[in-house]
Amino acid sequence: MCWSLSNCSRAGAAIQLETEETAAIIAVTQGFLAALSTKSRADFEKHCIRAGGMTLLPPSPTSLRFCTIDSFVEHVAGLKYDTDERIWDPEVKVHDIGALNLAAVWAPFRSKINGVVDHVGVELLSCINLTANGR
Repeated sequence: MCWSLSNCSRAGAAIQLETEETAAIIAVTQGFLAALSTKSRADFEKHCIRAGGMTLLPPSPTSLRFCTIDSFVEHVAGLKYDTDERIWDPEVKVHDIGALNLAAVWAPFRSKINGVVDHVGVELLSCINLTANGR
């Protein structure tokens, strides 16, 4: 199954309805972004498997880096400045492989630090439905 969500109109784009499943996936993504703003370990815990991994490609001159979600959460929890990261026009793709549902969310983003745009880019998040089939 594949869905493409659009929050802004595009000429010639097909209108697709948001399903309950895609709404739940977007809610997890928004929850993760909200946790970035609150810097709360508990908020991250609601939306992340802290043993998971991340790939980060920040603006130059910082280079590509890999870390666990746990180390990212600890870093964010210690930040002293305000952060606000927003996505728009997310695309959700769901792959149902029986006992496990996988999803990917792709969306452009912008990140503000202390109210000023610091960087923009693309979020690509992998999601796992741990509640599928009674889990």
